[in-house]
Amino acid sequence: MDTLIENGEFALDVCGYPVKIHSVDEAVQRVKIILSVKKGSFIYDRELGSDFSGLFLSGNFEKEAALRCREAIADQEEISLGKVRAEMLENGNILLNLEVVLGNEIKETEAELDAELWGNFE
Repeated sequence: MDTLIENGEFALDVCGYPVKIHSVDEAVQRVKIILSVKKGSFIYDRELGSDFSGLFLSGNFEKEAALRCREAIADQEEISLGKVRAEMLENGNILLNLEVVLGNEIKETEAELDAELWGNFE
């Protein structure tokens, strides 16, 4: 069981208590955190995160993005990814549509990669 984080803050219920999550919702949150942190930038765990720098140097950025997503969560033994789709947004960021798989549960989610964090994707 974990605590739900939304927009960088703990989510609170109507009584002001932190919202607890478990199962596939926790897996989704873990994947989003891993993908949104630049690998090596978190001082308490230099292995946490992903590397999307230079992503679009290859011809097929969607396939490359999916590969980098899978690499980033490889050490999460119980979590895998189903379909991964990527699209370039007008602001230069990348929108990932992901299927997070935990056991036989699947949940779709989105994660936006900030172009400023990774450098320009183009």
